[in-house]
Amino acid sequence: MLPKSKTEFDVLYRETYPFLYLHAFKMLGDRETAKDVVQEVFTHTWSKRADIVVKKSIRAYLVQAVKNKILDIYAHEATVRKFESTIDYGAYQLIHDAAAREELLMRQIENEIKTLPEQMAIVFRMSRMEEKSHAEIAETLNISVNTVKTHIGRALKKLRIKFVHFFL
Repeated sequence: MLPKSKTEFDVLYRETYPFLYLHAFKMLGDRETAKDVVQEVFTHTWSKRADIVVKKSIRAYLVQAVKNKILDIYAHEATVRKFESTIDYGAYQLIHDAAAREELLMRQIENEIKTLPEQMAIVFRMSRMEEKSHAEIAETLNISVNTVKTHIGRALKKLRIKFVHFFL
């Protein structure tokens, strides 16, 4: 059962923090990240205490929460590595001239647009490059406005994922 008062929660924190920290540190190998993970778990647990259902023990819940947080970190890092390997992010960072950086980014965006399904790429270009309205695109391509919106939404989602590091 989760502590209901701040005092009870403080006791839980003092009793379980060292164990959770060591567990996180063993999995991560980094002291600061381990501290951050455990702190985030406690913060989340306290803020959501009214909604959390503990099935076994609070200690088991906290251990699982730490594991899940670490798995989220691993998944994020894997995604970052995957996308860094496909984008020439290093070249982008080395270019100090704003115009040259923009030109490189636009070339890479255009290359990514080329990888989209054909109709999605056409709809996206008409919307973003030719600045046509959804209705104009739908009429030109003889498709529904909803189809236009779907194509644009999916294209933007793919591009946002692909270029997330350019905007961090």
